[in-house]
Amino acid sequence: MHFGKIVKNAAYSSGRSANEFAYMLGITESELLKLYEQKDWLSGHIKLASQALDHDFGQHFSNGFQFDFMSTDLNEHTEEINLTIRYSKGKEFLLKSWLHKMALIAKAIGLQMGK
Repeated sequence: MHFGKIVKNAAYSSGRSANEFAYMLGITESELLKLYEQKDWLSGHIKLASQALDHDFGQHFSNGFQFDFMSTDLNEHTEEINLTIRYSKGKEFLLKSWLHKMALIAKAIGLQMGK
């Protein structure tokens, strides 16, 4: 499975130019063309492409892997977790680094994070 080709075909079928689709994804046209050449995509890019084209790219995965790339309903039932972290003085850099990585992962899988 070559995800770049799958997305490129879906974009072409929807009548989107590379420039228009890149704009919808918030990237440059040259960045999009590079993505089209990539066999494997990050889940965040797949989700953005799914939303921009209104196409469920999750259907291209095996049945053993389920992920909802189309969920954009802001009225859906959600849960919230508030987290308090105690840390030793001098560990601020490590904590901020860890939190930054967690925020990137959360964003990639479609979670919303407060500040």
